[in-house]
Amino acid sequence: MKTLIKIIKLIIVVSIINLYFSSCENMMGNFLDKPPGVDVTEDTIFSNQISAERFLMGIYREGMYSDMPEWSDRDGWDSDFKIGFSDEGKQVASWYNSVAYNNGNMTNTWNPLDSKWSWRWRALRSVNIFLDRIDDVPDASQEYKNQAKGQAIFIRGMNYLELLKRYGGVPIIDKRLTNEDAQGEKIPRSTLEETVNFIIKDAETAASLLPDSWPSQYSGKITKGAALTLRARTLLYAASPLSNTENPPLSLPDEDNKLICYGNYDANRWKLAADAAKAVIDWAPGAGVRLLSGSERSYQDTWEVPDNAEIILGPKMYVPLQGYWSSTFKSLNNFYLIQGGIMITQNFVEFYERKDGTPQPWNRNGGNNLAEIYSNMDPRFKQSVAYNGSYWNVDFPELKFYVGGVADNQPPRVDNKTGYWIRKWIPTILTRNTQAYVNWHWARFAEAYLNYAEALNEYQGPTADAYQAVNTIRNRVGMPNLPTGLNQAEFRDKVRRERAIELAFEDHRLWDLMRWRMAEQTLNAPMWGLKIYKLPEPSNEFRYEYYIFQERSWKTPMYRLPFNQNEVDKGYLVQNPGW
Repeated sequence: MKTLIKIIKLIIVVSIINLYFSSCENMMGNFLDKPPGVDVTEDTIFSNQISAERFLMGIYREGMYSDMPEWSDRDGWDSDFKIGFSDEGKQVASWYNSVAYNNGNMTNTWNPLDSKWSWRWRALRSVNIFLDRIDDVPDASQEYKNQAKGQAIFIRGMNYLELLKRYGGVPIIDKRLTNEDAQGEKIPRSTLEETVNFIIKDAETAASLLPDSWPSQYSGKITKGAALTLRARTLLYAASPLSNTENPPLSLPDEDNKLICYGNYDANRWKLAADAAKAVIDWAPGAGVRLLSGSERSYQDTWEVPDNAEIILGPKMYVPLQGYWSSTFKSLNNFYLIQGGIMITQNFVEFYERKDGTPQPWNRNGGNNLAEIYSNMDPRFKQSVAYNGSYWNVDFPELKFYVGGVADNQPPRVDNKTGYWIRKWIPTILTRNTQAYVNWHWARFAEAYLNYAEALNEYQGPTADAYQAVNTIRNRVGMPNLPTGLNQAEFRDKVRRERAIELAFEDHRLWDLMRWRMAEQTLNAPMWGLKIYKLPEPSNEFRYEYYIFQERSWKTPMYRLPFNQNEVDKGYLVQNPGW
């Protein structure tokens, strides 16, 4: 009975903590200067390890899950799922944030690319409280405290990377703010270099405190490999043309320019990025992390097979009454929902090569060989993209995207404008009446090879190690090696194409286009789809015609997103250029 009462009390505490976390202030200053709630005191939270762990899980919830595309129990894709913001695809429904974004309608009071701004600052405040108090927990071992610190510090660094990607340099808060601090000056922006260095320090500290792996029941907890990946990813972004320059797309006056770029180009930043990526590759074997291989489905298995060996960090949610860690990402059954679903653009489909490694020729004037084209594509194509004639599930064993091809049992609400649906993240076990959970990746091992190849090429050119890294990724799906003898520019193009294909729909493409300074030419452009027609019997072929389904407008200031002007007007934040 006493145990039951204790559990009930703990659940009540957790519920109050969750209410505390869900407060809805909208500006950074409000989140960082509020004292802890009075319903549950800090002394209550940090009186024992169980309560402290629950508080840490709240930090996971706000600081990690909030960046996932579908972390709640809602159906449909979250507006922060970036496929529709890039050339990868388009959300079906007109009310998604990406639609306004693609029309160039972002303003300094409405930022659709950072719907989690408030979540981040609440999480950062909670991290600093946790780090300040975790040593006070009387029944926790030093090992537990160190590992808990490592997790919290990682989440802090991860959120600062998300801020860096969007804004450049941001205010750095590395300690809890007291009431006295709150009454003082607001904290100004740090330079881009200072922000990068802060993230790197957090990543390295976290790596020193975290284990290589956790017991299976704790799958989803942050590991040393995740921290090493955070360092590698941050250094890659820092070395890229958007930041590693004295000439950003738009400038700020004088020294303020260092808020959005380094203010110079330094090739050694690419070396640091290459070394960091190599550290992830070297770490993996000892932790049991590897590329999945040996099957035609190896690539698809990276998101369909739970807790597989390629996942470095696949976040899961702590559910006190349903076991310890549970899947967080509910796959969308988008074929049946008018408000949900993602169409893949023909622009993106054209990145896929033929199985023999040669470019797939597409005719902008159309052609009568669509089925033949699809049959000879890179194996990752059919595992990532749903196309005319492909298998969907037992309800729809053959997708019919051609004009007049809608099956009798297919809901009429489906609105496909491109000739493609997203296949990735939607398991084939789904049916009309079922849902499924899949592992959303914050990071998987394949990224390390691509980070390494890109950085090494920029620093030294296409070395043998750079070739090997890319070929390792290609070979595991049965694709041949890259052609030899490529120069640096040619290899750069191959790596970028490989990155687009391998990491498709994993929240990399938009940020890659921005850090490469290619967004202006790629996203300020027409998006193409196919109109498909079945040829008369006995032919099994289909005719395709190109058409523009959407004209997009992307503006130069969008390389660095705007801070909310209401916050800028308080006088402590320098607004990004063009806003």
